Amino acid sequence: MAASTDTTSKNTDTTAGVSGMAPSTTWSGSAKAAKRKRRSVIRTTIVAILAVAYAIGTWYFSSHFTPGTTVDGVDASLMTTEQLANAIQDRATSYEQHITNEDGFDLTITSGDIGLSTEGTQVATEALARTNPVLWLPQLISPKHMLIDAQVESDEEALATIVNNAVESYNKDAEQPTNATGAYDDESKSFVVVPEAIGTALDADKVTEKVEVAYRELNPNLVLDGSVLLQPRINSKDKKLAASIEKANGMIARDLPVMCDGKEVATVDKQTLINWISFTDEQEVDVSGVPKWVKANDAIKEAGNATDEEHVWALDVGATCTDIHRALEKEPGTDAQVKRTAIETKPAATPGAKERGRHLDVNLSTQFVRFYDEDGKVIWDSYCVTGGWDSEYQEMHATPQGTFHIQAKDTNTTLVGADRNDDKKPDYESFVYYWMPFLNYDYGFHDATWRSDFGGDIRSWWGSHGCINLPFEKAEELFNLVKVGDTVYIHE
Repeated sequence: MAASTDTTSKNTDTTAGVSGMAPSTTWSGSAKAAKRKRRSVIRTTIVAILAVAYAIGTWYFSSHFTPGTTVDGVDASLMTTEQLANAIQDRATSYEQHITNEDGFDLTITSGDIGLSTEGTQVATEALARTNPVLWLPQLISPKHMLIDAQVESDEEALATIVNNAVESYNKDAEQPTNATGAYDDESKSFVVVPEAIGTALDADKVTEKVEVAYRELNPNLVLDGSVLLQPRINSKDKKLAASIEKANGMIARDLPVMCDGKEVATVDKQTLINWISFTDEQEVDVSGVPKWVKANDAIKEAGNATDEEHVWALDVGATCTDIHRALEKEPGTDAQVKRTAIETKPAATPGAKERGRHLDVNLSTQFVRFYDEDGKVIWDSYCVTGGWDSEYQEMHATPQGTFHIQAKDTNTTLVGADRNDDKKPDYESFVYYWMPFLNYDYGFHDATWRSDFGGDIRSWWGSHGCINLPFEKAEELFNLVKVGDTVYIHE
C-alpha cells in the first residue's frame, strides 16, 4: 500500500506541476498581442507620416520643378515658373552665339545684334504643365529634361545682314565650288567629264538657317558642317553635260573643209578644233576661236575679198563664222562656205566682149575698163576718167573711139601737152609712173595721182585731155598684165 501511496503522490505532484504552469502561458500570449499592436501602430504612423510628406511634396511640386529638371537647357531645380521665366529671359538677354567651321570661319553674334527676346513665362508655364506633381518622387530619381519651343524672336533682317556680310568677307579667300565640265584628254584622245569640286565657300542662306536653329535653342556654340558649303550647279551626272561631251567628240571626228566657189580654200583640222573647243558655264560647247582664225587665214581672205565681172566682194567674217559653226554644231558632215558681201556693183559688161578674145574694153558711157584674156575671162578691171570737158579752157577733149593696140610700156614719164593758147608753153606737163600709149603715143592709159575719184560723171566737168586716167594701184596692176600689141577697143 505504501508503494501505491507514493505513486499517487507523484501523480499528484505532476498534476500540480502542470496546473502551476497555466498562469505563465496566459501572460505570454497577452504580451505578444501587445507587441503586435505596437508594431501596427508604428507602421500606421509611418505610413501616415509618409503620406503627409508625399502630399506636402505633391503640393510643393505643383508649383516648383523637381531637382535636376532642365528646361531648354536651363537648370530649373526647385524653381517656380516665375523664377524659371526670369532665368530664361536673362539667358536670352545675355545670349551670345559663337559660329565657326574647320576652315577658319569665325563669327560671334550677341542678342543685342539681332534684338533677341523670348517668352520666358510661356515656356515656364508650359514646362510646369508637362510635369506631374504626383510623380515628383520618380522624377527625383529620373529628372526630366524638357525641350520646349521657346518662341525666341529676333530681327531677321539684321541677322541676315550680319551673316551675309561675314560670309561675303570669308568667301573672298575661300575656294569656290567648280562645276563639272568637259576637257580634252590626251590619253583617251577625246573630250571627257572633269568632275565637280565643292571647295570651302559658304552658302549664306544655309548658314543663316543654321544660326536661326541654334539661337532658338539658345545654343552658344555652332560648328558649321559641310551642309552649308556652296554647291556646284552641275555635277558629273548632268545629262546636258554628257550631251555636250558627245557633241564635242563628234566635232573632232573629222577635218572640216571650208569651200568657196566649189573649191576647198581652207581646212579646220582636228587639232585646231581641240584648241577652239571649250565649255560655257552652262556646259554648252563653245567654239570661240573661229573669228580669229577666219580673220588671220590668208586663203579665206583672198577668196572672200574678190572681184568678178559684175561685183566687188568683201569677206563677210561674221557670216563665214556662222557657217563654220553651223557645219560643226548643227549639220555635222557638211562643208562650210566662205561668205561674201557685195560692196560694189560694177557697170554692165559690153555685149559680145567675151567673144572678142584678149583685149581691153573701154566703155566711155560707164567710164569702166575691163581686160579680157583669150578665154573671155576678166583678168583686170577699173573705173577710169576719159576725155571730156576741160573747165580751164572751156572746151571738150574727146577720147578717140575705135580699135587700137598698146604701143609701148614706159615708167616715170612726163606727159607734155600742146601749146594751143600760143603762150610759148605747153598746156600741161604731167608726171606719171605708168604710161601705156595706144595711139600716136599721144593717147594712152596712165595713173593720175592728182585725182581722188574715178568713174561716174567726172568727165562732164573735169575730164582728161583724151587719155584714160586710172587709179595708181590699178595702173600698176595693168602695167604688169598688159603686153605691147594687146588690142584696145574704145566705144560709147
